[in-house]
Amino acid sequence: MNITTDRRCRNARRLEQRIREIGVHAGRLAARHLGGRLPPVEIILTDGNGVARLIQDADLALAGHTSWQRRAVGRVIDRWHARHAFAATALTASGALVAINVSHNSDLRELDRTLIHELGHTVQLSAPGARNQHIAYLRQQYGITTHNKVDQREYERLIDVREQQATNLEALARQLPNH
Repeated sequence: MNITTDRRCRNARRLEQRIREIGVHAGRLAARHLGGRLPPVEIILTDGNGVARLIQDADLALAGHTSWQRRAVGRVIDRWHARHAFAATALTASGALVAINVSHNSDLRELDRTLIHELGHTVQLSAPGARNQHIAYLRQQYGITTHNKVDQREYERLIDVREQQATNLEALARQLPNH
């Protein structure tokens, strides 16, 4: 688990230290509860705009080449949503990226819940077949492949199920050291 802090984020040292303290344990809890494995994870502490930029860049890299118009449309949609998120997770070529919005996670208990939630998403996305399914969904969303509404609705229902599973993981944060 690699942890870095975006240069724009001052006063994130305490959060970074907490993630170093509990990150591996939180990942094990999530993997054990979901019955999967934790992929290689890069965690970046950043602000809301950084979350949006990092996640979109990772998604675009995974989806493949897109024209600048598609990137611009995606950037408007993704940035508005991700700027207000506590954190977000994306697949990368080598594993997964978790971008944590430091402005929403100043309380260490909230950070613990956010971290285990997002690590749960990394486990979900590393399940057999999940990576290829997610890449196909991204390619449809960015207009690289033909848009199939039935597949899109089915995958978005799966996203809702995964979100509920990750939300349920947040209760496990009480098992983390010094919570």
